[in-house]
Amino acid sequence: MSTPMFSIIIPTFNVAATLHACLDSIVKQSCSDFEVVIVDGASTDNTLDIANSYASTLGARLVIHSGPDQGIYDAMNHGVTMATGAWLLFLGADDTLYEADTLARVRDFIDAHQPSDLVYGEVIRLSSGSAFGGEFDLDRLLFGACMCHQSIFYRRELFAGIGPYNLRYPVCADWDFNIRCFSNPALAIRFMDIVVAHWNDVDGFGQQVVDKEFKKRLPKHFGLSALQVLGRIRMTLSQKEARQAAWTVVRRMPYVAYQARKAKSKSVRPS
Repeated sequence: MSTPMFSIIIPTFNVAATLHACLDSIVKQSCSDFEVVIVDGASTDNTLDIANSYASTLGARLVIHSGPDQGIYDAMNHGVTMATGAWLLFLGADDTLYEADTLARVRDFIDAHQPSDLVYGEVIRLSSGSAFGGEFDLDRLLFGACMCHQSIFYRRELFAGIGPYNLRYPVCADWDFNIRCFSNPALAIRFMDIVVAHWNDVDGFGQQVVDKEFKKRLPKHFGLSALQVLGRIRMTLSQKEARQAAWTVVRRMPYVAYQARKAKSKSVRPS
């Protein structure tokens, strides 16, 4: 089998109830230039039976590994090492690709926008049927929301340069990874006006869970960018609005407030 354009990596653990729909949405794609990499965490239901039932349809395009892991991001890291595709998409076992020509549209976008290292679109929430996504930048990642990994296609080599998912963050490792990507000015990151997936935000992993370790360390790692944003807030908003915005930032990122006070004290300290 030649190197596929896409590797669709699916971490699984006891997902027999939803895996059929996920895999069916992949099998029906008009673009067949993909492989499916299932990384199973030693499921005890019939998840693996369902996965193996697609071998007759996908053939060599189906790769399955099963064994204990340290959580979803450990499974995703394993998936990266197993994948051979040029572009990686991480899809939840309870998510589905949006329509039959999703991969074809993404392929055409990538072909028309070179060079690219990371391309992303939108998802449709299961809870409301509304779209989530839009364009992101570093500011939005730092102070707004995490990108939905079901909407992102990463060039495979990106993981060699940026590094794997950090297992220190059991819920927000993808957020951390995306911030590292957006913090690198050498990367070509592009937004696609394409809906990639139906996203299960009802039962999905980690939607409302706070990763305290990540929240604690985010401003430490990206404090400079955060301070730059605070500076822009002060320049563009009224004094009242600036105070309100700054208070929002301070509540979210206590370390930034500490760094700002520290920087100010140094600037007025006599030599």
